[in-house]
Amino acid sequence: MLDRNTIIGLVLIFGVFIGYGILSAPSEEEKAAIKAKQDSIIKVETQKKIIQVKDSIAQITNDTVETLDQDSINLSAFGAFASCSQGTNNTVKVSNELFEVDFSTLGALVKQVTLKNYTTYGKKPVKLFDKNAYGLNLTVGQNIVRTENLYFEPTIDNKPITKPIEVKGNDSVVIVFKAKVQADSTRNSSLDFRYVVRGNDYRIGYDIVFNNLKGIVTDQGSVEMGWNSDLRVQEKDGKVEVKNSSIYYHLKDEVDYLKENGSDDKKEENGIPINWVSYKQQFFSTALIASNNPFTSATMQTVTEKRPAKDSTYLRSMHSLFTLPYEGDAAKNEIKMDFYFGPNKYGVISDYNIDMEEIIPLGWGFFLLQWVNRFVIIPIFDFLSGFGWNMGIVILILTILVKIVLFPLAYKSYSSSAKMRVIQPEMQKINEKYPKQEQAMEKQKAVMSLYKKAGINPMAGCFPMLLQFPILVAMFRFFPASIELRQQSFLWADDLSSYDSIVTLPFDIPFYGSNVSLFCLMMTVAQIFYTRMTMKQQQGTNQVPGMKIMMYMMPVMMLFMLNKYSAALNYYYFISLCFTFLQVWIIGKTINPQKVLNTLKANQNKPMKKSKWQTKMEELEKKNRSLIDERQKQQNKRKH
Repeated sequence: MLDRNTIIGLVLIFGVFIGYGILSAPSEEEKAAIKAKQDSIIKVETQKKIIQVKDSIAQITNDTVETLDQDSINLSAFGAFASCSQGTNNTVKVSNELFEVDFSTLGALVKQVTLKNYTTYGKKPVKLFDKNAYGLNLTVGQNIVRTENLYFEPTIDNKPITKPIEVKGNDSVVIVFKAKVQADSTRNSSLDFRYVVRGNDYRIGYDIVFNNLKGIVTDQGSVEMGWNSDLRVQEKDGKVEVKNSSIYYHLKDEVDYLKENGSDDKKEENGIPINWVSYKQQFFSTALIASNNPFTSATMQTVTEKRPAKDSTYLRSMHSLFTLPYEGDAAKNEIKMDFYFGPNKYGVISDYNIDMEEIIPLGWGFFLLQWVNRFVIIPIFDFLSGFGWNMGIVILILTILVKIVLFPLAYKSYSSSAKMRVIQPEMQKINEKYPKQEQAMEKQKAVMSLYKKAGINPMAGCFPMLLQFPILVAMFRFFPASIELRQQSFLWADDLSSYDSIVTLPFDIPFYGSNVSLFCLMMTVAQIFYTRMTMKQQQGTNQVPGMKIMMYMMPVMMLFMLNKYSAALNYYYFISLCFTFLQVWIIGKTINPQKVLNTLKANQNKPMKKSKWQTKMEELEKKNRSLIDERQKQQNKRKH
């Protein structure tokens, strides 16, 4: 018989096994990962099966090969879609007023899109891609069938397509690519890819229709869709273009993206609806937009392939894997989507009301940057562009309008600075009267009293400049991102959206490059003259040590930073500085130094009413003094 200790030991051992089983049981996520792994194994086994059959064919004599049933081979790999495993890869051409699209019957996919209104820097038609593949991974019996490997029958109104199709105006055409299930005449089962091309729209309707595929496609709850595409080089500066190429996607109520700095990146999003995914280049995008049901999950990756220096055809490779909602028990399922093949033009994609305009880098949402560009700069720029003027003239007029609007703020800032220069002798007397660090509070009170008596608001110099800063930075973001400036020439610049160059050096200067931008040089010289003028005006004032060197270093730093930037940006900064010189000169003429001194003299003996700020500062000072006195008394008591 078993003694008590043995029984307790056996119970503990069984308890350990049971506990280990519970703790080591896979979670829902792990179960999904196991299922995905099993699906991958099925895919591999399917491919092995095909290879084994093909190897068997190669080893059999010619007489035996003739008797081998090819349909059975296809059936083993493609299941019910075996009849679609062979065919001819034909191209169906459809064009509207904006682009020409080539559809492939192999995979029923968009093989190539050529935009009609845009050319590359080399003056060739803009082809968004020529390596583009997407499709579903369907579970058919024991196999995983990829629709990219199926041959579809293209029809319009149930009639075969025999010639290129052209769509204009408000017209549209519906092209149906059909993959029929083998030996199924009664149920009329098929997988349809339905495309809707409209006359004047960069979007193409893309519907996936499952007709009577219950029991044939055995996926439940969702199906998997993959999309791979190589982006082509379109612009003058491929290095800048690759840094502005990435994957953007709309996740719930916000737009997110993978890194844009040229390095590879990968993201997985699960459990949160994804409304659209965009393969974004500097000025063009290819996007897949969910219409009726968002994607339930997605894995996205960008890859920058290392190619020879002479190969400047491609920028980056984009890879995505989506999960689409699918009701396997329904007789008919429709997944409605749209493709977008077009420019990153604010006026175009903002009309879709899906927040896709946020792929255009107009600045951060905080600090008014995006608001300034969206509701001020872009409307004015579009209005001026409508007159058909050269873009250089449009930028000039835009600069003048901005300067006129900001002139009241600039006037307050520059006039306040000019008045402060007038009272510098009085400021020097205050500095001499309160030289010690512990007299800082008395010195501050004396300075504020002097400002008030002279009629100077110290915030008038800083606050207006702070309000102008969002516009300055908004312009920095607007010009390089504006497709309206793309390939627009002005003076010696052949493309205002990219850098201008009057000389190309045979070598690269670190942080500068090999091109010599004349607009950047002009902007730098103007900045140096402005700095010199500012430093002259501040002579005699209390300057921070080393500030003079720092002020002169800024234009040099800007020269290195902006040499490879948009010519339009450097041109704007240059003419903006020229108008700043003019404003300072005009404001300087309106300031009468004697009048400022007379105001100061008249108010010298008048009692000045304390502001709320001064009252609070005095109260704070009294509290600090009482605390210091109390601490001093306590220290004295301890000593005695």
